[in-house]
Amino acid sequence: MIDTRWKRWLRPLFGRRRADRRTPESFRPRGTSSRVSRLAARYDAEVDEALQRLWPKARIYHDREFTRDRADFLLVVRGRGVMVETKVKSDPGLFRGSTLPPLLDRLQRDGRRLVVVLNQGDPTPARELIAAKLGDKGCVVVWSGPEHDTDLKGAVEALLRQMVRHP
Repeated sequence: MIDTRWKRWLRPLFGRRRADRRTPESFRPRGTSSRVSRLAARYDAEVDEALQRLWPKARIYHDREFTRDRADFLLVVRGRGVMVETKVKSDPGLFRGSTLPPLLDRLQRDGRRLVVVLNQGDPTPARELIAAKLGDKGCVVVWSGPEHDTDLKGAVEALLRQMVRHP
């Protein structure tokens, strides 16, 4: 059957696109020049590899959009899930967690567990913030490479042990 609608034939020829329809590629920022954004993208990939290495049979779900109230990953191990949020600091100073409150509020309502994976710095203020909002359902881990895999695995396994599966 031949498509007889002229708009479909002419639109590619004249480069017209409907402004209200966005392709999935346009949701993500492309070619950002921010040094921290480039570091964050690379760090997310490294943390993803670490999660796959530490839990080869686990399912890892990635959030396709960048929002402040959703975690970057959902790690499902043995039927139990832990949210994983990655944070990148360009300097080795204190990590206060100023971008975490929208995510913590949402997870507090949902009752989910959270591991914040930080590339460097002192996470003491962020640990206090997470403890105030989530209690023992959240933690911060400083992970900068495979040498810190035991810290990451210990934090996630501690949160998984807290969870009880309901039939």
